[in-house]
Amino acid sequence: MRIIYFGTATFAVAPLKALLAARAEHEVVAVVAQPDTRAGACPVAVAAREAGVPLLQPAKIRTEEFRTELAALGADVGIVAAYGKIIPKSILDLPRLGCLNLHGSLLPKYRGASPIQAAIAAGETVTGVTLMIMDEQVDHGPTLAVAEAPIAPTDTHATLEVKLGEVAASLLMDNLSAYGDAKLTSKEQNHDEATFTGLIDREDGRIDWTAMSAAQVERLLRAYTPWPGIYTVWHRRGTPLRLKLLELTVGEAPAGTAPGTGFVDPGCGLPGIAAAQGAVLFHWVQPEGKRQIDGKTFLNGYQDFIGAVMESKKPSA
Repeated sequence: MRIIYFGTATFAVAPLKALLAARAEHEVVAVVAQPDTRAGACPVAVAAREAGVPLLQPAKIRTEEFRTELAALGADVGIVAAYGKIIPKSILDLPRLGCLNLHGSLLPKYRGASPIQAAIAAGETVTGVTLMIMDEQVDHGPTLAVAEAPIAPTDTHATLEVKLGEVAASLLMDNLSAYGDAKLTSKEQNHDEATFTGLIDREDGRIDWTAMSAAQVERLLRAYTPWPGIYTVWHRRGTPLRLKLLELTVGEAPAGTAPGTGFVDPGCGLPGIAAAQGAVLFHWVQPEGKRQIDGKTFLNGYQDFIGAVMESKKPSA
């Protein structure tokens, strides 16, 4: 089949490479990825350039010019994996067999932009990838096949994204030819059970010590590694200081310590912050505008941290 591949993130690299390795069966006639930024090209764009595949990086996809360019490719099917933009019906309907989506969750759970992060943050032990037929709504169409994958206690977004990308590649190659031959049966999702995830920004990493347990903070750190990370705000000497927590473990605070209060663990000597339940002990931290330092070095330079209370909630506008 002639395939247009839409993808941007690391999750989408392994399925693209699997398609390119199956040239006897399928031809990737174009890869559509997000435009390059000051930080560089996205992972899928890098993979497409390395493979010498025609690469399209439109800033806007809802234009007649772009639709015409895709229509001229005569694609049989579109494959979408972590592309990052909502694809309009005018493009979804272009390929002869429509467009399929590889989504990084077990739908209908965790629809939307950040399913991998959401699964880690929620404490899930199993997630997976769903192959589905796309419609105009986000992650709403009927499913064709699913594959499960475990979430390890040490998995971060970065490690789990790579793992799920490999799962997605196998799922796609196991089912794509059967789909082309009309041998797969689709199944409507139970929309009443759907949960949704949104785009993540830097402020989502702010810790609410009065509402979150230490275990939740630890999961949030793994979910938001490598980006955007997690942080807390300490009003030190009348000036807010953002502390980015880089590496931590779950522990216990001294009895009677209020959530958000800084202390030193008497056993290991690491700085800690009491949470709603338990406490986090941080091994590495980065004060805003400073370099990364280990916890004990942090205490040497910020002795007034002990007994200080971190801000729990974002101030209301």
